[in-house]
Amino acid sequence: MTRLHRGLFFAPDKPGWAVGVLALGALLAGLAQNILLTYSSFGGFNLMDDVCISLMFLVALARLAHRFTVPALLSVVWIIACLIALWRTVDESLIPGDSAFFLFRQVCMPVLVIVCGLVMTRREWRWVLFAVLAISILNTAYIALESLGIRIIDPTPFARLSKTAIYPNGLPGYYMSFDLAGELAVRAGGLFLNPPTTGIATAAAAVIAFHAFRSRWRNLLVLALGLATIATISRAGILLLLIGIAGPWIARKLHPVVALPILGVPVLMAGNNIADLGNSDSHVDGLTVGIEHAFESVIGRGFGYVGNFAGKAGELQEASESLSGIAFSAAGLVPLAIYAVALAAAVRSLLRASDRWENYLVIGALVIAMLAETAGSMNATVPMWLLVGTAFGSHVRNGSTHDPSALPEPGPQRQQNKPGVPNEVPL
Repeated sequence: MTRLHRGLFFAPDKPGWAVGVLALGALLAGLAQNILLTYSSFGGFNLMDDVCISLMFLVALARLAHRFTVPALLSVVWIIACLIALWRTVDESLIPGDSAFFLFRQVCMPVLVIVCGLVMTRREWRWVLFAVLAISILNTAYIALESLGIRIIDPTPFARLSKTAIYPNGLPGYYMSFDLAGELAVRAGGLFLNPPTTGIATAAAAVIAFHAFRSRWRNLLVLALGLATIATISRAGILLLLIGIAGPWIARKLHPVVALPILGVPVLMAGNNIADLGNSDSHVDGLTVGIEHAFESVIGRGFGYVGNFAGKAGELQEASESLSGIAFSAAGLVPLAIYAVALAAAVRSLLRASDRWENYLVIGALVIAMLAETAGSMNATVPMWLLVGTAFGSHVRNGSTHDPSALPEPGPQRQQNKPGVPNEVPL
């Protein structure tokens, strides 16, 4: 096995290129689709990234044909359980079929990307990381213009397609939120034209840049991405930023056992503050109602009871704002058990190897998926979910192989991989 940067293990480079190219296609399509939708109502633009991800998933399955791993198996079981929930929803006419498929897509597309991350090679990941850096710089520059009151692209036409209310200032409702001082503020939407989604994208890019890139401009880039995340007032993005950067630093200075509780204090304080100012209780409700439904019906109640889109589709909605809550409510205990296993595996790996920063990003991704539907916005979250898949693939390869090449080399290489000394991608 070979390392790309501290923490992640990759199989030796192979001639395969398809996953990397399709991942680049998904990133570029995700960047372009909302912009295109501001100038055209053609719904096909909304599926551009989905097409790339679906093709990438098929290539990933072909690579896994002779070495199917536990994470891949659990991912397929998740998809099958949600397919059964989709069939039941349509068969029982709970909500219209197209609405049910939207909710199914929402909870399954991240899983497809995770499977793709399981099989990515070092070369393909290098392509993705360069693309993430380029897109993040463009996004940050656009957010800087927004902070000056300059919006080159009007987000209103895109918002009207989703029947979002428009404020008197001409901005969609999701561009308005309360800042930490309790004042109503305008959020930056970035090139994705959606503040919560953009916040996750810039936060994930900041975490990746901080840990994976070596450049004299790295710290400046991370600072810019961090400020861009704050400008979006994206609670999920700020949480991901905190866990992904502060978590590994605390673990190296102290111990991973104390890193999580230390992080938990500001997270809870910020959470209480935000809940008092906004409607964050709906984020918690989406998760708790989803779990309740899973235990009420082992195979779930079908789609339509949890999720923002469920409210637009019919009269069944009981809660919203939790991506995982949608799956738990729809498909029952199977996705709930898989989610618990994934979270436990990430925590176990974190406690066993404090220098593996990607474990913190995995935990951050799983946590925000419990509290935010925007974690399923594939136009901006592909890098995050690819890294989750790569991390789980690293756990399998590093834990199951006895090949000496999987171990750190003696001498300088071992010194290089000590906690706090990253082996990074030079730019």
